[in-house]
Amino acid sequence: MKTIYILFACVVLPHFLLAQAQNPDSSSNNASLAAEVKALREALLQTQKQMAAQQDEIEALKVNSSRNAEAGSAAASSPAPSSLEPTVPFSSANVQQASSLQGDQETGKPQESPLGSIKLGDAVLDLGGFVDFENIFRTTNTQSNLATPFGTIPYNNTPQGRVTELRTTAQFSRLSLKVTDSFKGNHVIGYVEGDFSGNDAPNVYQSVSGHTYRLRLYFGDLKRGKWEFLGGQTWSWLTPNRNGIGPMPADLAITYNEDQNLGIGIPYTRAAEFRVSYHANNHWAMGVGIEGANQFIGSYVALPAAFTSIGSQFDNGAQIGAPNYFPDLLSKVTYDRDFAGRHFHAEATGLFTGAHASVKPIGQDSFRTRTAVGGGGQVAANYDLTPKLTLLANAFWSNGGAHYLVATGPQLVVRPNAAGNDVRLSMVHAGAGSAGLEWRPSEKDAFAVYYAADYFGRNFFPDTSDTANPGTIIGFGGPGSPNTNNRAIQQVTLDWLKTLWKNRRYGALQFYTQYSYLTRAPWYVAPGSPKDAHLSMVYLGFRYNLPTTSGTLLRLPYPD
Repeated sequence: MKTIYILFACVVLPHFLLAQAQNPDSSSNNASLAAEVKALREALLQTQKQMAAQQDEIEALKVNSSRNAEAGSAAASSPAPSSLEPTVPFSSANVQQASSLQGDQETGKPQESPLGSIKLGDAVLDLGGFVDFENIFRTTNTQSNLATPFGTIPYNNTPQGRVTELRTTAQFSRLSLKVTDSFKGNHVIGYVEGDFSGNDAPNVYQSVSGHTYRLRLYFGDLKRGKWEFLGGQTWSWLTPNRNGIGPMPADLAITYNEDQNLGIGIPYTRAAEFRVSYHANNHWAMGVGIEGANQFIGSYVALPAAFTSIGSQFDNGAQIGAPNYFPDLLSKVTYDRDFAGRHFHAEATGLFTGAHASVKPIGQDSFRTRTAVGGGGQVAANYDLTPKLTLLANAFWSNGGAHYLVATGPQLVVRPNAAGNDVRLSMVHAGAGSAGLEWRPSEKDAFAVYYAADYFGRNFFPDTSDTANPGTIIGFGGPGSPNTNNRAIQQVTLDWLKTLWKNRRYGALQFYTQYSYLTRAPWYVAPGSPKDAHLSMVYLGFRYNLPTTSGTLLRLPYPD
């Protein structure tokens, strides 16, 4: 078509005008000629416009062709997809997440990038989090807010055990930033997350409810080939994964509970860590790492009368400057595989921990260092019984690992020798377990039921250093110990989460509710006192999720 226009303008039109100029026979012919010349002139102008538009299209095609060639060159020079990435989604929940991010199925509109996704050079910044309005009702007054103090549920023979509590708060609202980038075969993730559950002042509910901001997670993760390196503050490897061995919150099996302390039965901490992982293939991964340790005794341990000053060398719930012997050492092995389209995940985690203290034996002039080491392990698994129903379970046992159980038990006790002039450190046994079912009947509904328990072993003995009161029992869990020396805490939980509205570009609005029933049984019950404490509690709220590219529109934001 372009060629025809050019021939017409350059050949036919000049000849036509020349012929007309050589035959001026009459005025009528001249008038007709003028009209025809005008029409031809307009046609020529239209032809020129069309030629200019076509030339612009040609230039645009050249630019696009150049860009595609550059992109193809970059793709050819970049490494093949790493075996770190699973070949299949890890669960039906992720399958539904992926489908929900493909576009607006109701309108058929093409997929749009979330408002929270920002491109800076080759890096992608993903802003996330949620705005939360939460209501908590408890049948006894735990004197807490979002996080339930499982180890100190009040008994009904106390004033706090005879009154209820109701909290309404936006404190659980959260902000996060995820940065991803790739260069020279390295895939890098930087992640930071915080909420407003920091160290509140005693008058926090007076006037303005000024909840303080706190750091939850802040780490960098680098993957190169089959190796992965992580440094920063992240979830402990004792916290079960749903998939793989990675640190991202969506990969963790931390229930649908809204309680900021998660729930009974799941060991966890968010501490400074460094770890190295090796991904052998799409199924097996393993690693070793170090985590920040904590010599924790809480307010539970009765110390030898002649050595009470040693208590300042342990975290008693208010001592943030307690020493540490060495970082906790952890190792983890995970296995993931799909069977007939149903995902199975299993893992085993090992713990090695220790503590030390300095003591001056009675009758001696120099200080001596006393040490103790302990350890433990956990096994966990989850399996998609159906595409919409998942079974999860975990079990943990340790000698000195109680500080991973929401700080409801001590890591150790201080034991005097037979002569009462020296002491040694003795670890306390602790275990936990949970099992649950998570059901997602539709893209907008999720239900879950969990049962879990924590157990703390007793470790008590006579205080041979107390010559004024011979036979006094000290340590943890002995006769006459306070009812905060817990033997077992149990919890049953029901969750319902409802997505009221969602849009990949603008986020999601969700409703959630959690009901839990708990019992707490101590090692020693004074005559005439209740054998255990009971608590029912309900979490109910609404949440607006910021839009992200990380697939959290359907998977409801994880707790704590």
